[in-house]
Amino acid sequence: MNKQQLRALMAVDLRLANPQVTDRYRKKGKTGTALTKKLTNQFVYNTIIFIFIYGMTMFMLDFSKMPGMFTFYVGLFVLLGISQSISSIYNVFFAGKDLASYLPLPFRQKEIFFSKTLIVFLNVIPFTLPLLLLFFFTGWRVGIFIPLAIILALVVFLLVMLLVFMICSLIVFGLTKTKLFKRHKNAVMSGLMAITMIIAVGGILLMNGQNNYAGTGANFDRAPIALFLPLYQIFKTPFSLASGEGWLGLIALLSLFSALLKYQVLPHLSEQLTQVNTTEVNSANSRKNKRIRRTKLVPILDAYNWQLLKEPNLLLQVLSSSIMMPLIFILTFAMNGSQFNFAKLTPKWLGVFFVAGLVFSAMTVNQTSLAGNLISLDRENFEFITSLPISLKRYLQRKFRLGFLLELAINILMLLIAAIAFKLPLVLLVALLAGVAWGTYLMCLHYFQRDYRLRLTNWTSITQLFNRGGGNLALIAMMFSSIIIGAIIITIYSMAIAFSHLAILANSIAAIVVIGGSIWACYHYQKKFWHLFE
Repeated sequence: MNKQQLRALMAVDLRLANPQVTDRYRKKGKTGTALTKKLTNQFVYNTIIFIFIYGMTMFMLDFSKMPGMFTFYVGLFVLLGISQSISSIYNVFFAGKDLASYLPLPFRQKEIFFSKTLIVFLNVIPFTLPLLLLFFFTGWRVGIFIPLAIILALVVFLLVMLLVFMICSLIVFGLTKTKLFKRHKNAVMSGLMAITMIIAVGGILLMNGQNNYAGTGANFDRAPIALFLPLYQIFKTPFSLASGEGWLGLIALLSLFSALLKYQVLPHLSEQLTQVNTTEVNSANSRKNKRIRRTKLVPILDAYNWQLLKEPNLLLQVLSSSIMMPLIFILTFAMNGSQFNFAKLTPKWLGVFFVAGLVFSAMTVNQTSLAGNLISLDRENFEFITSLPISLKRYLQRKFRLGFLLELAINILMLLIAAIAFKLPLVLLVALLAGVAWGTYLMCLHYFQRDYRLRLTNWTSITQLFNRGGGNLALIAMMFSSIIIGAIIITIYSMAIAFSHLAILANSIAAIVVIGGSIWACYHYQKKFWHLFE
């Protein structure tokens, strides 16, 4: 393999992975090698910060005495890794439009494959780094020499991630070879990622629903998951027979899947990617020829906005960030096994649940939401639409309404499920839904304006839109801070409501803050955004 060419491909893919950061460094005069180094350092810094954030939460647990918790967290982040890997593989290899630029250049298939593979790892690793911390803390607690514990944790983490990537690659590349995919590309990929997400969420809920807990105090544990026990034995008893069986299992699986990739995927990679892109172009032309005639412009634009949502993995990415990521954080940082029953709560908790709805919407609406990407989904068509004799403000308002209603439907569905599970009284459910409705509106307004400010019309992959700004780290940091700050606010508010003499004061302060903040937000976005299109 030509290392110089691989480095060149990686430099290009690294720029494409986060175009907003690339542009920011270019404006500062960074080009060539200096730019590549800055982008690499940015990823390293983000990784260190993420490890620090999660390290603080896992440091206090002694996983060496808790095989159940160890296997639970392994299953949790492996499922998340699978979900993210399938969407990232499809985005980088198939949804991207850069293959045609490589064809006339002297790059070999292996170099293109490995450069794109590394970009997939960059997209997936931030979501799975807690596994590395889990492995290290377990080995360290067992008593393994710290440098050896670090090396052992890193090796096992890379092997597990490599195995996840291979399995997901075989699924995606195998599926794209089928006649069904060639005929119904969007439907097949959306179905695959829907099934993947359902399995991931269902698996997480199933694991969390196993209430077989044992022990007390620091050794409080849950029933272990047998599938991941060999990994636990690698760290618990690194020189035992059970540990050897775990290593043999990993090596055998890696050998099997690497052979399948080598002989079934790599030899036909360029041909397969070219064929998929050609199929996409033909499909797009076919759709253009089947346009429905409409007599009014507004229905045409509404139909056009709905058509934008047919991007193969856009809705699944939105659902993943709106459902799976909040679920991961809640299960990770909440007390496992806690049971909540709100059936006996009285109407005096209305304010608390309204604020809880606001916090929930801050968790679920983010830079990957529909409202945060609908403008950029227009690509170059946005400039064409601005030239039409129509009100751009009205067009954007209808686009915003579409994104808001879809995000609101997702949030309401999740809250209704939670309300049934926690036996929430109807009056409190109304307050919760009112809070999430208003919070979703404000958050959609923020990210819609952000999309216009950071709009990208020449993107080749949905991931590029999601990575605008601070990328995955910003997404995770925002969600993390929303959960922590929201939990603090709700806890303080609840404690005040619990004491009758403080309830009126607490409700008054909450009302002033919510109403005042809402008025300021509406005025701010009206003046700084909507007023631009008068």
